[in-house]
Amino acid sequence: MQVSGLRDADHDTPTTTATFSGTERGTVIGSDSDTAARDMQFEMREALRAISGLERLERCGISVLAGGVTPVLRNGRAGYAGVVTCGSVHVCPCCSTSIRRVRQDELDQVGQFWECQSCGLVMMTLTMRHYERDPLATLEEMQRHAWKVGFGMNAGRTWREAKKSFGIRGFVRAWEVTHGPNGWHCHYHVLLFLARPLASGRVLELQHLAFEVWSAALVKVGARMPVEVSEKDGKPVGVKIDAPDRGESGQMARYLMKGQDGKTRWGVAAELTRQDVKQGQGGHRTPFEIARDAIAGDARSVELWREFVATATGVRSLYWSNGLRKLLREMGFELDERNDNEVAADEAAEGKPLACIPAATWYRHIARHKGRALALLKAAEKGGTTAVRALIESWGLIWGADVTEPEQLPEDGTLPTADEILRRAERMDLAARAEVWRRGFALAEGAVIKARAEHFAANPDAPEYAARAEAAKQAAADVDAQLAIEDQEHAELAAARAEFVRRRKLVAVAHTDETAAAFDRLRNPDRPVRTRVSLRKRPKPATVPAPRITPPPPEAASPTCRTCSGKLDTALIPYGRHALC
Repeated sequence: MQVSGLRDADHDTPTTTATFSGTERGTVIGSDSDTAARDMQFEMREALRAISGLERLERCGISVLAGGVTPVLRNGRAGYAGVVTCGSVHVCPCCSTSIRRVRQDELDQVGQFWECQSCGLVMMTLTMRHYERDPLATLEEMQRHAWKVGFGMNAGRTWREAKKSFGIRGFVRAWEVTHGPNGWHCHYHVLLFLARPLASGRVLELQHLAFEVWSAALVKVGARMPVEVSEKDGKPVGVKIDAPDRGESGQMARYLMKGQDGKTRWGVAAELTRQDVKQGQGGHRTPFEIARDAIAGDARSVELWREFVATATGVRSLYWSNGLRKLLREMGFELDERNDNEVAADEAAEGKPLACIPAATWYRHIARHKGRALALLKAAEKGGTTAVRALIESWGLIWGADVTEPEQLPEDGTLPTADEILRRAERMDLAARAEVWRRGFALAEGAVIKARAEHFAANPDAPEYAARAEAAKQAAADVDAQLAIEDQEHAELAAARAEFVRRRKLVAVAHTDETAAAFDRLRNPDRPVRTRVSLRKRPKPATVPAPRITPPPPEAASPTCRTCSGKLDTALIPYGRHALC
């Protein structure tokens, strides 16, 4: 988007137009101070691998992605394409500088663009009380939960109404931590994007309201109650909100800091992003200052650095609120959509290739020798390909064999990057090797088949061929037997299924009759019920009545049985015989 009326930062003459785009990558780099800072970052990363215990840091700048490594030169600054970059914005000195520089440039442009739309921008700093005994992990967890309760997804009615009242359209939040006499000091820098600029009175009102929300959230998550205003100087402590003057939204809270980049102009974007070059104040140390002391041999600093690595790994250094990036795109601002890993890899790999170093040469002659990777970059920045070749040959390597010439790419950037070229070369090499193996296997297989055919033609009745024929016949017979068994099982299964279907039909008919009879009884309760045979219960067998003995005539009475002459009981005397006679 084109915006008129801006002034150049280095000249007093107004420019006609200014283009805002968050996708512009990198600036011209070539100062001695920046080169010295880069050298220190390489040395620090090398030393931190041994004490950090972070696997991704141990591989950063050493492990090869595919095929080999390509030294590249961009804007006077050398780097490596084809090596692993960890993308750790908190722990790695090299990746942190690349990522934070890109994020700072993007936020500077976003701030200027937002102001040119006649909108407002303020920076809110949120701190919390702490003591030396408090672990960093506990403080970070309480800080994160307090943000969710106060300003995040679980924010209450007070902050939701404040967002409407002050016209807050979104925010960008940065996490920062230092260590001082009272232990770890975690705080947030939050850049609030407002629909309109705020007057000084409204800024104080927003600051007081934000303190109420922040303090209530801290107490709710179990943290200590913060102090709103210092008793010594009357300055805000728990929550501080800074509002820029007209034309300073891109460089809010500006002050001079001496860091790895030397004297650096500090603005809102730098305050949110450049933790790699900030220095602590009042006895406080930044994480990279702790790392320098740990490298120097301070045991306490080693413990603090390892605690910081364990806690900071996984914490987002920069967080955009939901919908803010979409709003900026709708307003015409093009944002950089790369993640931290992609930014670190692109910053290290973009540029003109100077040489191609195979993986074997890189691991054996450069990566294992301390200082050689940095020396190669210095040579590339000093003399390009000529200096790189001279340094390579001074190590006893052969130019053209151990290290080759780079592939020439057009300057318009239409062809793939150096990393993609290495990947393509690796794939072509593997394809060529696979083709050689395929041809060899085909020739060997053809020779074996030809030899077998000749042997069979000369000895058709050999025992081995007879055995093979017998084995083939037996295999065919086994297959036929198995098919017969399967056919029989299929027939039995079909018969069982037919019988199951028949029985289900009988049960269905019986159920239908019983249902009809039940409805008939409901409609005609006075009709006598006719018993029917139930298919659900087995019918009980009918009992056969005992034979009845008809009483004999009176003349048949006798005290003894007329048949067996046995004595009769009194009850049988009228019958004259036993029941079984």
